[in-house]
Amino acid sequence: MTRFNDRSPEVQRAMCTPMHQILPPSPLPSSPGATTGALYLGSMAAVYDEDLLHEHHVTHLIQVLKVPCLPCFDKDVFECYRIGILDKSTVDLKPHLEAACNYIDKALGSGKNVLVHCRQVCADIADLQL
Repeated sequence: MTRFNDRSPEVQRAMCTPMHQILPPSPLPSSPGATTGALYLGSMAAVYDEDLLHEHHVTHLIQVLKVPCLPCFDKDVFECYRIGILDKSTVDLKPHLEAACNYIDKALGSGKNVLVHCRQVCADIADLQL
């Protein structure tokens, strides 16, 4: 169970929000008028909220989790990259980072919006400063 008593109000708000924009779209110097996609970080709640995903034009999902069942996605709308590891602080994510970052970079570079999510809420997202 997630506890809020030792968290700042900003972190509490972040924990209750399913999705946060980490990188906004930016202009592509090589293509005037074109932009990169946006990068979002979220929880499992964001994945189950198709309206939220459509509202933010998310087309690519990076799933950091190992669970027996996942929501069914329309393969014509969402592309999924799954990192099948347990969502625990003791699991080493490093062996998966290069391939995941390449996937994200390719999607963003082609103007697609990406949501990276795990099974937990984003407890420390409010501490990120861009």
